[in-house]
Amino acid sequence: MPDVLLKRAFLLAFLPLALAGCGESARPNIVLIIIDTARGDRFPFDGYARPTAPNLQVIANEGVVYTQAFSPAPWTVPAHASLFTGQYPSLHKTDCGSLRLPDEAVTLAETLHAAGYRTVGHTANPWLGSEYNFQQGFDTYGETWREVPQEGEDTGAGLTNGKVLRFLRWRADNPDARRQPFFLFINYFEPHLPYHPPEPERSRFLRPGVDPARVKRLSRLGHPDEMRYIVGLSDLTADDMAILNDLYDGEIAYADRRAGEVLSLLRDQGILDRTIVAIAGDHGENIGDHHMMDHKLSVHDTLLHVPLLLRYPPRIRPGQRIDARVQMHDLYPTLLGLAGVAPPEGVTVEAVPLPGTGLPGPGRPPDAPIVGEFVGPPVEFLRVMQELFPERDLSRYNRTLIALRRGGYKVQWGSDGRHALYHIDDDPGETNDLAAAEPDRLQDMLQQVKDWLNRPARRAHPRNRGTSAQ
Repeated sequence: MPDVLLKRAFLLAFLPLALAGCGESARPNIVLIIIDTARGDRFPFDGYARPTAPNLQVIANEGVVYTQAFSPAPWTVPAHASLFTGQYPSLHKTDCGSLRLPDEAVTLAETLHAAGYRTVGHTANPWLGSEYNFQQGFDTYGETWREVPQEGEDTGAGLTNGKVLRFLRWRADNPDARRQPFFLFINYFEPHLPYHPPEPERSRFLRPGVDPARVKRLSRLGHPDEMRYIVGLSDLTADDMAILNDLYDGEIAYADRRAGEVLSLLRDQGILDRTIVAIAGDHGENIGDHHMMDHKLSVHDTLLHVPLLLRYPPRIRPGQRIDARVQMHDLYPTLLGLAGVAPPEGVTVEAVPLPGTGLPGPGRPPDAPIVGEFVGPPVEFLRVMQELFPERDLSRYNRTLIALRRGGYKVQWGSDGRHALYHIDDDPGETNDLAAAEPDRLQDMLQQVKDWLNRPARRAHPRNRGTSAQ
């Protein structure tokens, strides 16, 4: 065995004894930070030129960056349901048709709680509230969105951090609490529409000479303005879109600042190195991309490509950049594996451990598909749009969408028979639809989607028996 492996094996064997001696749990703590609506192409560790995330860049340098991480869904509810269960939306069925996480789902928090973890969650996103059952498995679950002032610039990150930092300081002063490992889940809602970052992040990325009144107006752009843009009734100009992009970058930077406060306290308390830290986006955002706004009705990579970082010095070598394609909900088996917690028995887990962690198992084969699903139809959303814009024909949005990437190509399958095909390796912006030019390849990719929808895990799942593959 090489010396470096001997040293690491000794560390892993000695660490539980050392931690028990200093009053800390033998199991590692887990901190899972989700930056809601965070595009993968807006972070410096993923190649972005702007310094939007200096605090997360430190974590990236100390851990592993997954440059090709993709969400299994383009919006909050199904993406988090996948993160909490390790299943794709077409299996867990928590999406447009059923927004509530089913009681029978066995969540990451429940599994960790059963293994002796104190489970604490805080979200500023109302879609993750107890109404939708995302509190399942948490000892403490804070919904800070209920306390956010209507006209404030902070969308909940400040309130969330107040509660999180208070918990960490209480734990540090409580010997009994320190003997129990904790799982801390945080959802920062900041990059979500409307984009109104506080200072100094608001001004940091705005281009010089921008009219403050215009910035103020655009920082209030939200629902139903995004719908107006989608149906072609918006008067937003190219300059307006550029300002919105600047404000969005400011929101990323503000979320980075708040995440940095939590990470800094963990470092100051001396527990960062024995804490598994995972940071990801749940999905991305369209800011005029593909003639879309927000994160609705699309499975483009602007919505599916997300940031993903992992830090845990006892098991993860620092400074890694892994370009293999992974899925955001691969965090489910990865966090359990790094913590030494067995997955729940009798539960289908479709996600696989992330590479670069040393965890056993086959992982995801290089030729395996990468999938993102929008399991529609979005009945409630279409109803609201129709009420707002009765003169518009919205039938083209009344469908399920599945993105499947394999062999350098990506198909966007539509349940209404409208499909798109891209050579994604050569056309990452998804601008040149090859469906008409390459009909044979399109048919092959459509068959792969059909096979995906009829995969064994889905056929065997009780909630899918007797239902259509679509």
